[in-house]
Amino acid sequence: MEAKKLAIGLAVLSTLGFATQDMVVKLLSEIGSLWQLMFLRAILVVLILITWALLKRRPDIIWPSGWKWPIFRAFLMSCAYSFFYASLPFTALAQAASCFFTAPIFTCFFAAIILKEKVGIWRISSIFVGFLGVLYIIQPGTSHMQPILFLPVLAGASYALGVVITRGFCTDHPALSLTITHNAFYALVGALMVTFIPILPIPIDVKVANPFVFSGWVQLTSSIIIMIGITSLTHILAMTSSIRAYQSAESSFVAPFEYTYLIFAMLIDYAVWQYIPSAQGIIGVTMISSAGVTIAIRERNRI
Repeated sequence: MEAKKLAIGLAVLSTLGFATQDMVVKLLSEIGSLWQLMFLRAILVVLILITWALLKRRPDIIWPSGWKWPIFRAFLMSCAYSFFYASLPFTALAQAASCFFTAPIFTCFFAAIILKEKVGIWRISSIFVGFLGVLYIIQPGTSHMQPILFLPVLAGASYALGVVITRGFCTDHPALSLTITHNAFYALVGALMVTFIPILPIPIDVKVANPFVFSGWVQLTSSIIIMIGITSLTHILAMTSSIRAYQSAESSFVAPFEYTYLIFAMLIDYAVWQYIPSAQGIIGVTMISSAGVTIAIRERNRI
């Protein structure tokens, strides 16, 4: 009982942290480079966490019990971040978030297939409604379809598989060690991309169309430094809370509570960019949110 209540609180806290982080990244996409951001943020996160652990005289919590599954998890999470962030210059945060929230759908699916977790009729029905909501937003096969929104869908699938790996194969690893492993891996990816993008034969029109993804190192300004610092702190809060949530309860139980991210994303869109979603978008988000809330109510009654 207490473990599930803790998991709920941590899941909601993580979504608030992720929403704040993503808001800053979207702002940064106008002036910075994705790979520079990932490299600098990852290095800063690793240094902060290692320093904190050493000050607490707990060096044991920064090392995973093994490397195979934490590194595989780090790869999946790095893919998730890259796909999601690459879509942000071209879409509203709430739109990208809505498509990313195929993640809980994929989580329940992967949990059933890989971990053999039971997924009852309420979860199955709600997953179906949520999936219809995502299709309503993307509108595949119509003239209103936005192909860029498939990137956050890929991000959702990568994130979901990472979540299931966390629950199934990383429960014995300290949460801090998983965050450090992920960021060390992403720092390596960022360093490689910053180094090689400038020398790759990328067409000029492609670079101009999406400088956030196809730029290497850009000149650091005070604004960029401050925003990278903010994303580092919110990343630590969000990622560590998410890991502990999934270590505290079944992944198929925790996943629906991540729908609270959509609420935070819509509030941020309005407050920062004065973006008001269309009626179609509201219907899609409502369907997705309703699916998550339905599962949450059913599961809370069982706590």
